[in-house]
Amino acid sequence: MVFTHPTYLWALLGFLVPLVIHLWSKKEAKTIKIGSVQLLDESNSRQSSSIQLNEWLLLLLRMLILALVVLLMAGPQWRIKPNKKQITYLVEPSLAHHSSLMGLLDSLGETSRVLLLKQGFPEWELDMKLPPESMVPPYWQLVQRMDSLASDSIVVFTKAYVEGVKSMRPKTHKKIHWVVMESDTLFEKPFLAYQREKEVELISLQGNGQTTYFKKQRLSDGFSIEGDSLRLKEEGNTQTLPIMDLNTVYVNIIADAEFETERQYLEASFRALSKFLDRKIQVKIVDADNSDEASLNIWLRKEKWEPKQGKWLIFNEDILSNKLIKESDQSNVYWLTSKLNTENTTEQHFTEQLLRLLDLDAAIKPLVSLADKRQMDVAELRPNYVGKPKKKERATLLDVSQWVFWILVLLMIVERVTAYVKRQ
Repeated sequence: MVFTHPTYLWALLGFLVPLVIHLWSKKEAKTIKIGSVQLLDESNSRQSSSIQLNEWLLLLLRMLILALVVLLMAGPQWRIKPNKKQITYLVEPSLAHHSSLMGLLDSLGETSRVLLLKQGFPEWELDMKLPPESMVPPYWQLVQRMDSLASDSIVVFTKAYVEGVKSMRPKTHKKIHWVVMESDTLFEKPFLAYQREKEVELISLQGNGQTTYFKKQRLSDGFSIEGDSLRLKEEGNTQTLPIMDLNTVYVNIIADAEFETERQYLEASFRALSKFLDRKIQVKIVDADNSDEASLNIWLRKEKWEPKQGKWLIFNEDILSNKLIKESDQSNVYWLTSKLNTENTTEQHFTEQLLRLLDLDAAIKPLVSLADKRQMDVAELRPNYVGKPKKKERATLLDVSQWVFWILVLLMIVERVTAYVKRQ
C-alpha cells in the first residue's frame, strides 16, 4: 500500500491518547476497615477478568478508529498489476450518443473497457441517459487520475474544448492516444441580449471548432421581455436569455492645471471608445472632496493620493515601465506611468489599455466561457510523457479510500454499541 500524503502518518502517534486515558482512568482500590473477614465470600476472579477484557476491547476499537482516520487523510492506494495488453477506452459524455461512435463503442465494450471521461470513470452503457448538454470535463486533471486504470494503453475520444484545459500540463507514464472529434459544421448560439434605448441587440456566438466570433443583431420582432430575461422565439422553439442594460459609463477626472494635456488625451480616448462601443461614456472633471460614484476615477495631481473606494488610475511616473497603465499592489488601483503625448498614446495603444481597465464585459465573461466551442489541436492537448517508469512506478494504483471509510463507519458503530452495552 502507498499513500498520496504520507506525512499524515505522523498522526498515528495519536494512538497514545486513548492509551493514556485508559491507564489514567484506573481508580485506586479503596480500603474499608471491618472487624472480621470471617463472613466474607471469596471474590469471583472470572468476573474481574471479564471487566478488564471489555475495557481492552474498547481501547482496541478506539485505537483502530484513530488509525483509519489517519489512513483516510494520508490517501491510501493499493498497487495492482496492470494488464498491459488490455486497452481502456474513454469517451467524453457529450459524445456518448454520437451517431458515428455508438456502434464502435458497443463493439469495443465486448472485448475492452469503455468508460466515461468524467470523475470516477463510470462504465459506458449503450442505453445510458445523459443530460442533453454535459459539462466540459477537465481533461488534464483527469489525466492525473488515469493512473488508477488497470491498463497502460488508453484511447480517449474527446471534443478537446479549450475550456476543458486548465492548470499546468500534467505528467504521466500511461500511453494515451487522443482522438479529437472535429466539428466542421458552423454553429450559432444566442447567449445574451443588450437593452438599448429604442431597441434590443442580440449577441450570438458563431464558430466551427477552430474559430469563435460574435454576431450582433438588432431585433425588431419575434421576442418578448420579461423582467431581466428575453424570450426569443425561433422556428417554434422558445429560448430564454439574460438581458442587460447598457448603462452610461461614468468617469471622474481629478486633475491639476499642469495635467491639462493628459486630461485632453483622456477625454479624446474615451470619446473614441464611446463611438467604437456604441455606448455612452460621460467624463466629468470633479474636485477631490466632491466626486460622485463612477466606474473609473483618475487622479492627475502631484498631491499624494489617499486610498478610497472604487477603481482608480493614479499618476505615478515610472520611466522603467513599458506600459502606460500597469497594476499596483493594491486592489482596483492602477498607475499611469508617464505623461501622455501623441507618440506614446499611439505606439502603446493607450485607448485599448483604457478599455481593458474599464472591463465592461466582466459580467458576461462566464457566459462566453460556457458557450465557447473552440477545439484544441491534439499536439497541444497531450500531457508530458515521462518515459518508461521504474519497476515500483509501473504498478497501477487503485484508490481504496472508499473501502477504508466504510470500515471506519462500521467500527464506530461497533464501538458505540459496545460502550453502551458495557456502560463504559
